This record gives sequence, structure tokens and C-alpha cells, in this order.
Amino acid sequence: MRRQKGATLLVGLIMLVLLTLMAVTSFRLGKSNLQIVGNMQFRNETLRAAEEVVETAISLPAGVTVASTASVDINADGTPDVQVSITPTLQRAFVRTNAQLALTQSDLGCALGQAQAFGVVGAATGNSLCARALYDLRVVAAEAVTNTSVEMHQGVAIQVPADAVCAMVAC
Repeated sequence: MRRQKGATLLVGLIMLVLLTLMAVTSFRLGKSNLQIVGNMQFRNETLRAAEEVVETAISLPAGVTVASTASVDINADGTPDVQVSITPTLQRAFVRTNAQLALTQSDLGCALGQAQAFGVVGAATGNSLCARALYDLRVVAAEAVTNTSVEMHQGVAIQVPADAVCAMVAC
């Protein structure tokens, strides 16, 4: 009995401290992983709200050409959760020629007959009544509760009357 000086007790205490450190580390790693997954979920929900507003803007005739804002209720509780703003920037516009038209239902109204004007400079350009405008939509969606913010860019091409772009390009 005299030779036993408590070595087993000391080894047991060291092992207990090591097990406690491993448990605390495991808890912290699990908590940070849970936060990462939660942040990804909030980001994805905000991104889907932004895409919903972009789809709505594209479906409206003038929704692409003017800046707009919208609110989206993600969890269907009656209060808007995400504020989305769309800022369009015209990238390029060009008047479509009659040869580029497919003369289907959407292109039929663009066709323009060409009058014969031999010798008159600029008389027969071959242009139709429609133009193609390419817009870059800058979409910013922000959720107030989690402070999640997403910015995305969406390219959109729309058909507009040729008169709408004649100030920007030669007609």
C-alpha cells in the first residue's frame, strides 16, 4: 500500500480531461457546420426569391426596361421577407432586317415591304419595324432578418419597336 502514490488517479484525470476536450471540440465543429448549412439555406431562399422577381419582370412587356423593386414572402406568413431590386442596363440594340424575320406569329407584325426607290440614297435599308434590345438586369435581393444579400446578373433580349432604339443606333 505504501508504494502506491496515486498514479492511477493521475492517469484517470488526464484521460478525463482529454475526453472533455474532445467532446467540446466535437460540439463546436457540429455547431459551426450547422451555421454553415443554415447560411446556405438562407442564401438559396434569397436567390430563389430574386429569380422569381426576375421571371415576373421578364413576363411583363415593360418590366425589363425600367428599374423596379418587389417584395417576396418566402414562408407564406403574410409578411414580405425579401426585398428585391432590379436595375436594367441596355447593353446593345440593333434593328432587325426583313431577312432576319421568321415571319411567324411574333415576327409577322415586324415585316415591312420595301418600296422601289432606285437612285435615292438610304431609301431601301432592308430594315424591319422591330429591333432587338439586349439588357443586363442587376438584381439585388436582401433579407432583413438574417441580413442575407445576393446579387446576380441576368441577360435578357426583348423585341421592341425600331423607333424605340433609333436614337441609339442607326436605323
